Amino acid sequence: MSSAVESYRTPAGGMSGQPDGTWSVSALAHAIGETIQRAFPAEVWVRGEIIGYSVAASGHIYFNLIEPGTDGDRRGDRMRVALFKGRQRFVNRDLAAAGGLTLDDGIEVRIRAEVEYYAGSGQVQLIMSGVDPHFTLGVLAADRERTLAELAASGLLRRNAAVPLALVPLRVGLITAAGSAAHADFVHELESSGYAFEVLLCDARVQGVTAEADLVAALRTLGQADVDVIALVRGGGDRTDLLAFDLASVATAIATCPLPVFCGIGHEIDTSVADQVAHTAAKTPTACASALVGNVAAFDERLAQARREIDRAARSRTSAATARLATARGALGLLAERRLARPRAQLGEARLRLDHHAQRHCRAAAGRLTSASRALQRSHTHAQRGLASLRAQRQRLKRASTRHLSAAKAHLRSASALVSAVAPERTLARGFSITRAADGGIVREMPAAGDTISTETQHAVFPSVVHRSRTTGSQPDRPADDPTTGRTTDG
Repeated sequence: MSSAVESYRTPAGGMSGQPDGTWSVSALAHAIGETIQRAFPAEVWVRGEIIGYSVAASGHIYFNLIEPGTDGDRRGDRMRVALFKGRQRFVNRDLAAAGGLTLDDGIEVRIRAEVEYYAGSGQVQLIMSGVDPHFTLGVLAADRERTLAELAASGLLRRNAAVPLALVPLRVGLITAAGSAAHADFVHELESSGYAFEVLLCDARVQGVTAEADLVAALRTLGQADVDVIALVRGGGDRTDLLAFDLASVATAIATCPLPVFCGIGHEIDTSVADQVAHTAAKTPTACASALVGNVAAFDERLAQARREIDRAARSRTSAATARLATARGALGLLAERRLARPRAQLGEARLRLDHHAQRHCRAAAGRLTSASRALQRSHTHAQRGLASLRAQRQRLKRASTRHLSAAKAHLRSASALVSAVAPERTLARGFSITRAADGGIVREMPAAGDTISTETQHAVFPSVVHRSRTTGSQPDRPADDPTTGRTTDG
């Protein structure tokens, strides 16, 4: 380069009249341009990280290349790059063939370009003509594997997957670009489910320079919000459009989030680092929403199943109780028949005795009347006296018959009242109860501790267990031991 500069120190026709050694701007620019052209006669390969990516109104693309990892330090080395519109189709063809890469800020690339000096801006720049997409893919893959290894070593890789998901995750915190197709697809899937989902949207850039900061801030904000789950979604795009989801900062924010994070990033071939650390990963925003709907639907089905089981159990127990009640009603009817058989027999015997007494008295009265008639016939002369005596005797007989008949009727009424008084229904109606053993028989002896007995009143039958017992008039017994616990109970 020194020889080239030296050659321009000799005054030429265009520099006549100027002091020796003084350059004009155009001459110096021309000299620099020729020097650079001689130093770099052919295209060169340059690698670096894209920063300041922009598309001019003319369609040309401009950006700077910096050393990776310098984060755009103004004092760091950088090289201006121009990709003219006419050459873009060749570059885009190579990027698409490698799996859909795109140029954007933050991507590390290896480009082929001419080195030229642009006198219009006084800068050296690279005129880009090609790109090595495999270099970019290799860098991305290496960064991704390094990030995954660091997350695994720090115990963060499956940390969010261990966060318990709410039984009914209806309150959803959504991180995506507001108004995007991903936003619309996700919300539509929730709304069409018929469940009462509530969505709290946190608008965030999902690609580009600010995507990293936006996503980390959104995760921290929704992590403290009153929601059940966080959904991080975006639509499809090139591999480089999804770089933010491979960043360690975004993955760490997902892993350390106190709420379960569902990812629905629109790519079908690869899985991002965000997918690896999330609680649940889906291929698309719609599939992510469908996964949430599935969780709610599964709980709804478990609830319906429990309802059906409770209904079956209730019906079974009701049927069993109805059968036991019918059995008890039949047993009670038989017992009542047995209890009433003796009083009925006694009533029949009383009626027979009453009839016998009445017939005997009637026969006796008839005999006395016949004797009186014969006496009247034999003693016609004493007719008047006999008639008077007969009348008197008839009166005495009538009174005696009336008294005997009244006494017999009173005796019959007494017997009937006695039968009614001893009937079980009357006994229960007066407030008494009937105690029965487990086999249905009436308890007549002292039951033992632990026996099951039932007490029947006028309107109810209730079971009980004997804890202790004693004979009438004796001192209270020691409390019986509970047969189930072995402890002494006091009733």
